Formats: sequence, structure tokens, C-alpha cells
Amino acid sequence: MKTYKNIQYYLNLPWTYTVERETDKNKSYYIIRVNELPGICTDNEDLNEGFKDIKDCIEMAIEAYKEKGQEIPIPISREQFKGKIPYRTDSERHYRLVKASKLCDKSISKTIDMALDVWLNNLNV
Repeated sequence: MKTYKNIQYYLNLPWTYTVERETDKNKSYYIIRVNELPGICTDNEDLNEGFKDIKDCIEMAIEAYKEKGQEIPIPISREQFKGKIPYRTDSERHYRLVKASKLCDKSISKTIDMALDVWLNNLNV
């Protein structure tokens, strides 16, 4: 059986949101989605009220995860990451990275960053 923390712990996590403004029949409203909780969204004509509503949605989602015994998705905080990644590879890839680095006149780290940026941009993350 999974062990869960209290609801306040989850509500205070650094959730991220996607906010879209929509118009229907000359009436504007906001759609707010919780990026870490698929399917969890709300809409409201007032953005501040919408953010109050989305907190209720998060609470209901957490309770549903608990009832089903599922793992609760936890947001990732940017402050957790310092930019140091231990990375091991095979000798052929290492050799190719050195060659690419020399061609680009960049360090191996910068070359890896450039390649990762292309890949991450393609994933839209």
C-alpha cells in the first residue's frame, strides 16, 4: 500500500500551468491546465478566480490518485537542478563527440548541449 503525505503538502508543490484565453460568442474566458496532472483543467472568465478553481481541481485529483492507490505526479522544481550530469558513453560516441566539438569549435559539454537542445525542442519540452 502506498504512503501519501497530507493534502496541504501536495497543494503547496510548485505546480505549473498552461493558460489559454478563448473567446466564444464575444465572451472571453481562460482555460487553466495543470501541466503535471493530465486532464486536470478549469475555465473561468476571471483569471484570479480560475486559479482558485484550479486549486480545488488539484485537490480533487490528488484525492482520486489516493483512492485508486496510484502514484501522484510531483512537479519538478527548477531549483533542484544545478547543471551537473554525470554522463558515461561508449568510446565510439566519445570519439565522435570530440570530432564534432572540434568542427564546431566548442567544448564537448557545449556540443552535447547543442545536440540536446535540438532534441528537446523537437519534443517541445
